[in-house]
Amino acid sequence: AGEAPAPPSPLALDGHAGAEVRDVAEAFDRVQRAAFDLATEQAVLRRNTTESLVNLGRRNQNLVRRQIGFINKLEHEDADPDTLANLFELDHLATRMRRNAESLLVLAGESSPRTWSTPLSVTDVLRASLSEVEEYRRVTLRRVEPAHVSGAVVAELAHLLAELVENALSFSPPDSEVEVEGRRTSAGYLIAIVDHGLGMDTQALAEANVRLSGTASFMAEPTKFLGHFVVGALARKCGIEVRLGEAPVAGVVARVLVPAALLTEPTAAAAAT
Repeated sequence: AGEAPAPPSPLALDGHAGAEVRDVAEAFDRVQRAAFDLATEQAVLRRNTTESLVNLGRRNQNLVRRQIGFINKLEHEDADPDTLANLFELDHLATRMRRNAESLLVLAGESSPRTWSTPLSVTDVLRASLSEVEEYRRVTLRRVEPAHVSGAVVAELAHLLAELVENALSFSPPDSEVEVEGRRTSAGYLIAIVDHGLGMDTQALAEANVRLSGTASFMAEPTKFLGHFVVGALARKCGIEVRLGEAPVAGVVARVLVPAALLTEPTAAAAAT
């Protein structure tokens, strides 16, 4: 950690300065010191907030990991179909809870605790992302061209896609589909997530794309946009570009460009660690 910044020095005055000049200088020094104290206090608050997010995220994550492990154990024991269906539903809920816990860590600037040791196909990454959203049955995978993603970014990409898919589901009619496509481009691999909702106006799209760029702070924004900031942080960390735009017919399309440097050839087997 770096050293605490030193308070500003008083304004230097010539020895022959008059009383009025000295009064102005003293007033300036008071304002300068007050601004310094306020900035220092805000920095401490931001640090404490970040540490709280990390602590809460890790505690929740540990609990959810244990919960998922226990549910998986029950799933492998003899159970009737109804019980098994309920266990699968519990597993799905726990997986969504894990993503929320990891989102806290992402917002705090922490790396994903989940790692993948080998490349994974884009289709499998998409399926992993769908396992983390509530209404996954409304999502349709259209044409997804074959490609493999480096294991180093599998967890982050799946998390990023889950946030975007959930956002698309939330802002489209409950009886409509969200469509996902993927294709290779000269720059890498482009994934498109298309909803059929009411869409967004030009200003709203521009503001959303700032949040998705990973350059804005979530502290001063409404909580309904937290998903955008999670996506932005993940995208910036991995070097992935995410943009929202108007869908061809109606609604919004989220375009995710995975750079060619993150694509790789498949290995004989894939294993999570």
